[in-house]
Amino acid sequence: MKVLVAGAGLAGLNAAWELQKAGHEVELFESNTRVGGRCWSERLPNGEVFEHGGEFIGVTDHTIRRLCAEFGLPIVGLGISFDRRWQVDGTIMSEEELAGHVADLSAAAERLCKARGYRVSLREVAREAYGPDYASLPYCQKLFATTTCDPDQVNGIAIARMFQGHDGGYVEHRGRVMAGNDAVAREIHRRIGDVVRFDTQITEVRQASGRVTMRAATGEEFAGDAAVIAVPLPKLQRLIGTLDLPAPMRKAIEGRVMGAAAKLNTMVSGKAPPRGIQAPNAPWWSWSTANNAGDAARGSLTSYAGGRATMASLKLDEGPAYWLEQTRAYRTDLEVSDTCVLTDWGSDPHTEGAYSMPGLDWEPEQDRVFDQKAGAIAFAGEHTHFASLNGALDSGARAAKLLTLI
Repeated sequence: MKVLVAGAGLAGLNAAWELQKAGHEVELFESNTRVGGRCWSERLPNGEVFEHGGEFIGVTDHTIRRLCAEFGLPIVGLGISFDRRWQVDGTIMSEEELAGHVADLSAAAERLCKARGYRVSLREVAREAYGPDYASLPYCQKLFATTTCDPDQVNGIAIARMFQGHDGGYVEHRGRVMAGNDAVAREIHRRIGDVVRFDTQITEVRQASGRVTMRAATGEEFAGDAAVIAVPLPKLQRLIGTLDLPAPMRKAIEGRVMGAAAKLNTMVSGKAPPRGIQAPNAPWWSWSTANNAGDAARGSLTSYAGGRATMASLKLDEGPAYWLEQTRAYRTDLEVSDTCVLTDWGSDPHTEGAYSMPGLDWEPEQDRVFDQKAGAIAFAGEHTHFASLNGALDSGARAAKLLTLI
C-alpha cells in the first residue's frame, strides 16, 4: 500500500515510520524546509540548546521516552517546577494548594455544565471557581497562558476535565532531550530515508474509487491508496472542504481553536539555581533549567507568553526589546544579556499558531472522533489527541494503526 502523509512534524513522521515498519510505501509532504514542525531546537552563541517550540517531557510521556531510549537520546531533568511556579516574593505554591485550585476549577465546571450544558467558556469557569478577582490569581494566569487561546473562545468544561487532578500521585519532574527535542524528529527522518518532499504545501485532498489524491500549491498532484493528514489545525480546517467526513469529526475540526504563543530564549549568567518564576501580576513566566549534571543552572533563560492578548501586551510586533526589558526587570537573580532569539508562533506561516484547544461547541464525544478513519484517510496532530510532543507522536502511531487494521 502507498500512503501519502501531509505534514512532517512529529505526528506525520511517526505515522510514516510506523507505516514503513509495517511494510508500506510512504511519501511525506512538508511546506517547510525542515522536519519537526513545532518541535525545533537550536543553540545560543554560548552553546546552550534552546527550544523554539515544545519543551517539556512529562513523566507519563511514555511514547517519546520510549523512542529516546530506542534512539539512544538521553533525557535530562529540567530541575524546575512546571505546575507550581515561584513568585517574585520568593514563595511557591504547595502541592496541596495546587490540588485545591484544580479541584475548584473542576467543581465549578461541573456546576456550570449541570446548569447550562457544555457550552461554557474558560473565563466563565474561572470566574465561577475563583470569584471576581480570578484574573489576578497566579494559578489562573498560568491557566490562561497554558491554553494559549482567548478564554472567551475555548470550552471551560473540556479544559477543566483535561487538567483534573493527579490521581496517580503528584510527580513534578519533567525533562528535555539533551541534544534538543528535535533530535527525535531528525532521527525518525534519518530512519525513514529520503521520502520527504520539502517546500511542498498540500492545498487540496480528495478521495474517490479507493484512491486518495493530494494537490500541492505548485499544482503538482500525488496519488496513493491511503493518506494521513497531519498538518496544523488551521491548514486542516481549509483542507476538509473537499472531503466527506462523519458529522462529529467535521464538527470537532471546525470548532477547535488554534492558540498563539511566543518564546524568548536569552543568554544569561549567574549562580542562581534553576527556577521558573511567574512574571509579576501577568500571564507569562520565565525559567532557567538545570545543566546536564543537574547541579547548576544552564546559561539560558526562556520566557513564554501564551495568548494573543498577552503577546500584544509585550509589544512583540515591535520585536523582542520590550519583553527582554520586562524579563530583566524581574529576573534579578540572573545577569540577563541582550543576546536573545524571539519565536512568534502566532505569525509562523507554516503552523499559523502554537497549539489548539476545544472550542465552545465542544461535546465529550468529540474526544474520540479521530479513533476512526474517514474512508482511507486517518488524521494526526496535537489537535486530534493532546497538545504536547508526546500527544503528537501518539496521534501519528494511532493514524498508522487505523490504516493498517484489517
